[in-house]
Amino acid sequence: MDYLNIGFVMGSGIMQVIVFSLIPFLCWVIKYKKQDNFFKWIGLYKPVKLVSNKKATIAMVIYFAVFILSYIISKEVSSNFENMGAVGIVPSLIVCFIQNGLSEEILFRGFIGKRLIAKFGKVSGILMQAVLFGFMHIALALAMNLPINISLMVSYFIIPTIAGWMLGYIDEKIYNGSIIPSIVLHGIVNFTRDLMLMF
Repeated sequence: MDYLNIGFVMGSGIMQVIVFSLIPFLCWVIKYKKQDNFFKWIGLYKPVKLVSNKKATIAMVIYFAVFILSYIISKEVSSNFENMGAVGIVPSLIVCFIQNGLSEEILFRGFIGKRLIAKFGKVSGILMQAVLFGFMHIALALAMNLPINISLMVSYFIIPTIAGWMLGYIDEKIYNGSIIPSIVLHGIVNFTRDLMLMF
């Protein structure tokens, strides 16, 4: 992938959002369109805090700190923008916020998470979507032929599972089910990781 070609990166990001939204959209059309509009059903609506500003800020700072620390100590952390310097900033923003943040949050916290929460309740639903999020990342690692070891399991399964749980918790328990906070947090953490490796 040509990560310095902004048009290509943007097109790739938009294509991933479409692909990751297609199954949720088809499910909504077939079964749920009479209940709610698609954006509300998937969680793409203005977040409203259910807790104090202080609690919301603490939850987001903990999320950010845990994952930046985990990226610092992980031996497996990498980036497509490693050692690129400033030329990697704009394409990284596109990848982190659109290709990763938006598409993964629509699929996992929006579609999968909300269906599991509806069926099993918030506690179990948030946990199950988080484990599936971890499995998706370990499947990607295996597809890249990375060697299976403890460090890989931590970086590609445990960290994403904890991230998925925290993002689900923040969306559902702090921001009335809106996935916008998790899209933003997901993008910020991934972009910060990229910045640490760019320079």
